[in-house]
Amino acid sequence: GQGIDVPSRTNYNLRGHRSEVTMVKWNEPYQKLASCDSTGIIFVWIKYEGRWSIELINDRNTPVTSFSWSHDGRMALICYQDGFVLVGSVAGQRYWSTMLPSDSTISCGSWTPDDQQVYVATTQGGIIVMDVHGNIVNKVSLLADIPITDLVWNCEKFNMEERDDTTNPFVDNRFNSRLCVLASCFKNGDIKLLRSYDDVSPVLLRTGFQTMFAEWSNSGELLAVAGRVSLTHTETEVNYHHLN
Repeated sequence: GQGIDVPSRTNYNLRGHRSEVTMVKWNEPYQKLASCDSTGIIFVWIKYEGRWSIELINDRNTPVTSFSWSHDGRMALICYQDGFVLVGSVAGQRYWSTMLPSDSTISCGSWTPDDQQVYVATTQGGIIVMDVHGNIVNKVSLLADIPITDLVWNCEKFNMEERDDTTNPFVDNRFNSRLCVLASCFKNGDIKLLRSYDDVSPVLLRTGFQTMFAEWSNSGELLAVAGRVSLTHTETEVNYHHLN
């Protein structure tokens, strides 16, 4: 058969952070990498002429709890430990920012599949829904006083359609319109599957995991959940749930 061109392996050491790196997020459409450290410093890296260098620096001197690229890659949602939420462009322009009420402790954030809203989850078990201008649309409680640890949509991570970078990123996302499902993961091991934040009949999964990580398959039909349970001895299990 025909040979397949395999890209050569190359290792790069990206040096810049002076404290523990807590998260890294790849932007596929723009081929950029965001990295956050324990002090709250965010670097956005770009490859230029065969070398990786820092293109942007963001430092609020406050730990970051969540960083999420929009599905078209043009925007970033950044949530901080003190309740500060910021949305900026891939080029570093700030679109909007807001400080959420002190009674809400942010645990994570996520873009909706069409990039028209952001969901900000709290340790109180709720979701704060905000529009692309930073206005609060709604607040819902999913599990009272049970921290939400992750919000995972079963859509493609990135929309790789042709982009016109001169258009408005807030209104020009031609995302696949198929109905998407959100897996809302809780610290007690429960997972709720929702069509939207106001879904009146979510599906509840009780994994029994104390610590878990959930990821959808590329097709969006399977949700894999890995976690830890306490038995006579510690074991790790992996469960797969098929979306009907």
